[in-house]
Amino acid sequence: MTREPPLLPLRTPWAVIAALYATGLIAAGQFAKVSLTLAPLALDYPGWPVAFAVSGVAVMGILFGVYAGGITASIGPRRAILAALVISALAGAGQALLPPFPLLMGLRVVEGAGHLVLVVAIPTLMAALSAPRDRGLVMGLWATFFGVGFALAAVAVGESAGPVYAVHAGLAGLMALVLWRMLPQGVVAERRPLPRLADHLMIYRTPRLFAPALGHGLYAFLFLALVTWLPAALATPWLAPTLPLAGIAGSLAAGALARHIAPGTLVAGGFAAMAALFALALLLPAVAAPISVAAMLVSGVVAGGGFAAVPALNAEDTDRALANGALAQLGNIGTFSGTPVLAALGVAASLPMAITVGVLGAGLTALAYRAATARVSPSAGAS
Repeated sequence: MTREPPLLPLRTPWAVIAALYATGLIAAGQFAKVSLTLAPLALDYPGWPVAFAVSGVAVMGILFGVYAGGITASIGPRRAILAALVISALAGAGQALLPPFPLLMGLRVVEGAGHLVLVVAIPTLMAALSAPRDRGLVMGLWATFFGVGFALAAVAVGESAGPVYAVHAGLAGLMALVLWRMLPQGVVAERRPLPRLADHLMIYRTPRLFAPALGHGLYAFLFLALVTWLPAALATPWLAPTLPLAGIAGSLAAGALARHIAPGTLVAGGFAAMAALFALALLLPAVAAPISVAAMLVSGVVAGGGFAAVPALNAEDTDRALANGALAQLGNIGTFSGTPVLAALGVAASLPMAITVGVLGAGLTALAYRAATARVSPSAGAS
């Protein structure tokens, strides 16, 4: 039986989009709240490896990113978001009590599952609710959630871990109530069965599902590594706060550009422009810092273009959920691996590594998006 095309919204409900974006900031805070309180946390847990409380969330994304996409496609993004917020609120409240460290880590793993579902389900629902004309802009906005959320947390976080975790848990619970009232029901007309291991194989052999994830993984690998090490490599401390802001600006610009330029072109072209700019920075060390800021702004275009590509390549909300799951999985692999790889190479390798990743990214994503937009491609409905 022929599947009817999904009904497209005529107007974007900006109030709902704003609420979903605010929920994304809470999701970013699940990383930021621990990262920014490591010093007081170390005092609360002397002798324990508290840094692992941060990376535990990334490990969940590496292992179960595709499953989060499958779960979202199965139960629908509204239910997925509400359930993830309740889980996050309860796990965060438990962390606020500062229980024994093994229990704290267990609660972080549980919260990591909630985080993963949020970063998959929220952009899926945002794309479904957006009018076609606004969809690229909305996805560009979503691409800024992590940087903005981290920056806001850096301003607001206090000096004690427990109260910070309690406030964050309260915000998650409050947002669950807000979205329970605001989110429309029945946005997704068709749902998939619960995910299986075969979904991994299906997604990664379906170009329109994995092409956005490929670019995002390479972007994440490079972005966090450069934000961490490039200021030291160029002996320019002011780059530390400037580079993330440049990336945020680029992602916002990507939303506007996606109205006129295909997202895949933005991604592949962005990687090529990044490689050229970082090569110029290597050749002109006297102005390497400002050129690097321009390159990081372009990296934000790559990130925004990747998020915009998910709905552009996939008309069905269930397929978008699977694509967002793959994007979360490869993004977490990039975040987890980029910084230690550059540390092993040495900070002097910052610009050469950036050039290499830019060249590889341009070539690989161009091929992936070409396959994704070809008329003959594997069906996303296979299982």
